[in-house]
Amino acid sequence: MVMGLALLAAGLSGPVGAEAPADPWAVTIESAALHQWDSAVDGGGDLSIDAWAVRAGLTYTAGQDLRAGVAAGYGERRYDFSGGGDFAGLDPWADVRDVRLSGSLNWRADERWNLFVTPTLRWNAERGASWDDGLTGGVLAAASYRFNDRLSIGPGFGVFSELDDGADWFPILAIDWEITDTLSLRTGGGFASSRGPGLTLNWKPSERWSFALGGRYEKFRFRLDDTGLAPGGVGEETSIPLYLGATRSFGRNLRFSIFAGAELGGELRLQDKDGHVIERANYDTAPFGGAALDLRF
Repeated sequence: MVMGLALLAAGLSGPVGAEAPADPWAVTIESAALHQWDSAVDGGGDLSIDAWAVRAGLTYTAGQDLRAGVAAGYGERRYDFSGGGDFAGLDPWADVRDVRLSGSLNWRADERWNLFVTPTLRWNAERGASWDDGLTGGVLAAASYRFNDRLSIGPGFGVFSELDDGADWFPILAIDWEITDTLSLRTGGGFASSRGPGLTLNWKPSERWSFALGGRYEKFRFRLDDTGLAPGGVGEETSIPLYLGATRSFGRNLRFSIFAGAELGGELRLQDKDGHVIERANYDTAPFGGAALDLRF
């Protein structure tokens, strides 16, 4: 789901800066929470979601050409199915936990090319399920070409293992475009439970305030516990969230954000442990809202 609360490492956020910082080490602590209001599920019933997450990261900048980092995060998503119905009446899952450990490498190969690599390990499992059964891993990678001082763009890809022993491949567009002095379009690391970054249009009218319009494709799969309708099976939620956000900066070290939007094209799937689909359903456009806090030092 949107801004999905398991924050991507900063490897795809943009090229290495032209000047090395005075202190090469940087620590980031991020937290966020959101509520997704009731939306109707096909076949009857409703779904609402509450989610929260925290992440801590450490980044080292080596001169002007190399930035590397590690990050660890934990989050929970609490699904509330109500009102009965074909899918919602099954009450297929409830509290899902999300743990991630990631690295990032951003290398400026020369004056034109930047390379990005972000390997990630993830544990996605319903409360009561074994962590080992929810382990997957993969990598995001991209190369961007700097056309001028305002535009860098290039192709990339992501590949991740699946809980059913398959693999998921998808393309990435790495872009950092300063359209004007206050308006930019970037590949969004942002808050996301998705496996690939989306795109974010940012407007920064002042040093204290910035505003964002973003969107992405979300896919979240997790291992189910051993006592429900599909013991040891897999739950899945996919959607296309669109959102607006506003951020207030308090100096260089603290930022507070609020955001609101809607989940489009939401779909739910319930699979047994052998990969057979037991039930699937779509849910209506779902409004959501939340807040985030970002501390850097």
